This record gives sequence, structure tokens and C-alpha cells, in this order.
Amino acid sequence: MQAKIIRILSVVCVAVAITNAAVAQKFRPNRVYVEPDGWSIGTNVGMTDLWGDVGTKGPVDHYLNSKYFDKVSFMGGMFGRYSFHPFFAARFGLNFGSFYATDEWNYDGVKGDNLIEGHDYVQRYQRAQTAKSIIFESYGMLEFTPRRFNLKATGKAFRRSQPYIAAGIAIFHYTPYSTVGNSTTFEKTYDLSLEGQGWGGSYPKKGSLWQPAIPLAIGYRWDLGDHLNLGFEWKYRMTFTDYLDGVSGKYVSNFEFNQNLGPSEAKLAQQIADKSAYYNNALPNKPGTLRGNPGNNDSYSTISVLLAFRVPTRTRIWWHNRQF
Repeated sequence: MQAKIIRILSVVCVAVAITNAAVAQKFRPNRVYVEPDGWSIGTNVGMTDLWGDVGTKGPVDHYLNSKYFDKVSFMGGMFGRYSFHPFFAARFGLNFGSFYATDEWNYDGVKGDNLIEGHDYVQRYQRAQTAKSIIFESYGMLEFTPRRFNLKATGKAFRRSQPYIAAGIAIFHYTPYSTVGNSTTFEKTYDLSLEGQGWGGSYPKKGSLWQPAIPLAIGYRWDLGDHLNLGFEWKYRMTFTDYLDGVSGKYVSNFEFNQNLGPSEAKLAQQIADKSAYYNNALPNKPGTLRGNPGNNDSYSTISVLLAFRVPTRTRIWWHNRQF
């Protein structure tokens, strides 16, 4: 369903871009565009990436491994944007979607290595963890279009296509899931405390499912006409939690699960927390050894298509009769 929505939106965006570009060229060949102040409303949709302990160590392996497109996740939403100046605008939005990561993405790295112990690819691949989160996000960002800072200059400031950068703050809610044993069934993991979160003493604290983030974005926008623009954007969210993928610290023993959880929850937690025996015929990991890297917080990103409509007003100045 998500893939179909992406394809439909892509076709619509391309059709709108071609139509508006043709109309603009025919009826306004000598007019130079400058974005006025005022509101725009828009929608965005794109694929998501989780940057955590589960998955690959670096971005090259993340995007180029042979299994990356086996399960792509998406996020979409709506936004409002107010332009104070062609150089400066504020954007506010809501997004909903999911992100996904799996240690199976390290498969290419272990081929031919005969599972050499200590190799990073091997350690991740043998851990065999899979993570998914459903996420709801609210954000506010400030946008800067560098080439439109000085409107007295001709040329780049008046071009319809412009690069931009943005930064802001966000609040998101996530619901983490992982697979059970070697099955493909996903179960919620927050209440299972897979690393002893919230058990007191020396165990890690149990964080909230509501978290702040710092979004940073870079994009490129095309003004298609008086009221429409199309953009492509990569947005990265720095978070303050290491549990987006449910993996951060150390393994705990089955005894500890039985002591702190009910019988059914303890059994489920044991099947999720340590999957290596299900995939590699190995002994369970020793309690106290690392499951992940507690020194690095998780993050997530999106690669999105944005389509926005500028709300018309009588006081707006859309065009300057000034030629290049």
C-alpha cells in the first residue's frame, strides 16, 4: 500500500510540474519570480531509515547492501509554511510512519569470510536482531534559501529552482517492535524490558516513548507556477535515546526475566532479546556481555518528496517585471 501511494504521488507531481512549467513559459516568458511572504500548505511522503545499533555500521553498507530494498518503510504527513522573506521561512508539520532495520543487512559482509569471529559484519549478522518502530512526529523548522538573501542581485536569486537548508525541534512518539525467535512475527518490546530497563539498581532506566529530537534538513525546491512548488528533501533527526531499535546495553539472563516479568512475558522476552541461537545454532549470549553500543544514541532520517500550495492573497506581489 505504501509503495502504491509513493508511485501515485510521483506520477501526479511529474504531471503537475510539466503542465505548470509549460503554462509559465507560454504566458510569462519575461517575468522574474521572487517568493512573496505568506502561507503555504503542503504534503510530504518518503522512505525512512533507522540509524541505531541494529543494522549496518555505516551508511554505505546501509544503502548498498543487497537486502536493503526487501522491506522499505515510509513516512508521510502534512505541513504549513510561512515565508517571511524569500530567504527565510518557518515550517510546522505532522508526520506518521515507520522505520525498520535488521542485522541481516550485514549478509554481504560475511560472504566469503567464513564467519570469522570478531569481524564487525559477523558480530552483527550473528546477533540476528530485527527492529521496527511506528512513529508519530510533530516538528517546527526554520528554512533558509541562501541564494535569495540578496534580492538586489540578478541571476541566481530570481531562479525558480533553489537549494535550501533547515533546522528546528521535534517531538515524536515511537512504539518499538522486534521479531520473536526466528519467526517473522513482530511483538511490542517496550514493556518487556529486554535489557532490564526500569528494574532498579544497576539496571538501565526506562525511558519515555515520547522523545525530543533535533531535525536537520537539506533540500531542493522548484517553483512550478504562481501557487505550486515541488521539492526533494533529506531530513535527519538527532534524538536523545538509544532505544529506538530496542538494543543498547547488555544481555540479561533468563533468571532475571523470570524474576521481573510474568511467565508469558518472560518467555516472550527471552525469545526476542537473544536470537543468535535460533539462527546460528550457538549457545545463548552470556549475561552481561554487550548487545549494542550504549555510547551512541539512535537517530532516523527520511528522503521525501514535498508538494506545496501557496495560499493566494490580494496583497501578495508574485512577480517582478524585471528581466535577467
